[in-house]
Formats: sequence, structure tokens, C-alpha cells
Amino acid sequence: MDYPLEQALKVLQNTQLPENERVSAVKSLMHHQTPEVIDVLIETLDDDDQGVRWAAADVLAAFGEMAYPSLLHALVKPNVDILLRQGAAHILHQNASERIRKETGALQKALKAPGTSVYAMEEANKLLIQYINKPH
Repeated sequence: MDYPLEQALKVLQNTQLPENERVSAVKSLMHHQTPEVIDVLIETLDDDDQGVRWAAADVLAAFGEMAYPSLLHALVKPNVDILLRQGAAHILHQNASERIRKETGALQKALKAPGTSVYAMEEANKLLIQYINKPH
């Protein structure tokens, strides 16, 4: 089912609904590549339902470069949990942008490393600084 934007957001955020409905809502967001949708999808990487998390990661990967700065901003925050790191690794590895897939090798490795997220945060910070300083 393809939901209109507002309905997709409501369905996604209703954790009482079945996972398959929420996954459909996430997939509907593919047609709405806005900063607000990107932020919601990044927040969804922490969702309790694995299918919902991975659908969000797939949509963000398909967004390519558009989702990249928001993802980096999320990764430089303190205490990033394992679910966000796993989703981010998937997004970067499967990214629609070949440039991002290539440029983020060290970050992808850091995201998969066991333990704390400090190494990943440092790598994300380096890439964020590069992104900010690069002409767009």
C-alpha cells in the first residue's frame, strides 16, 4: 500500500500497528525526500521492529547523498546505540551514491566494530567536517 505523506508518518509512528503496515508506511516515504522525512527515518533506525528499522535503512540508502549529512549528524551525537550504528553501516554500504560508498569505508568499519561508538563518532565527525567544507 502506498500512503500519502501525513498518513505514512502516522502509521509509522503508531507502534501498536503490525510491522508489515509500518514497513509499507516507510516504503511510502521513498517518494518524499525532504529533510523532515530523512530525520524521521533516521529516528526509525532505533525502532523496536527489525523490519521497520531495515526498511528505513533501505529507503535512506536509496536517498543517496541527500540523507548523508543528516546521518553524519546523528552519528556524531554521544551515546549512539548499536541499532543506529547497524542501520548506518547498512545505509553507507548500500548507498545509491557510489562516491559515498567509497568515501565512507573507514566509517563503515568503525560502525561494525564492537564496543563503544567513540571510534565511529570520530570517523563520522571527520567526514562531517569534510562535507561541510566541501562546496555544494
